[in-house]
Amino acid sequence: MTDINSYVEYFRTIAREHKEINDFYLMDINEPLAALRSNIKYPALIMTSLSGNFEASNLDNILDSINAGFLIIGHLDQIDDFSGELVLLSKMKQIGTDIIARMLNDYLKCELLTVKAIPGFNINSVSYEMLGPVFDNDYGMMYSFKFLDCLDFDFDVSKWVNA
Repeated sequence: MTDINSYVEYFRTIAREHKEINDFYLMDINEPLAALRSNIKYPALIMTSLSGNFEASNLDNILDSINAGFLIIGHLDQIDDFSGELVLLSKMKQIGTDIIARMLNDYLKCELLTVKAIPGFNINSVSYEMLGPVFDNDYGMMYSFKFLDCLDFDFDVSKWVNA
């Protein structure tokens, strides 16, 4: 089963180690909004919520199919600075691509944290879209991807009354 703590720690590590990322947030909307009031540091990596579904083409191999992603955002001081928006969007796309390249590299090297955080990462599932303006004249890119994890779907009788 996917280890959510490892997932968050993996992306927190990416944000800390990338030379151009200055902040990290989870997608609890209150966290980035509170940060906006207390000086968010840009560019910032914001994790989106996980979602998923179970897949079982046969009952021998049940998979947890997980949809995940992140936003990478920067800030423009001047509203309606259209040339600035294009420059900022290009920069955020480059940083996002750096993150995806790091994920693929770590996954192919079977890094321990990566194996726990994004098991079954599929580079073919990565998609992205431009964002902005969001929050307080922020622009960036939202990346989405999928990974698969094998599930141990054993029924544990000890967890149930009258089972």
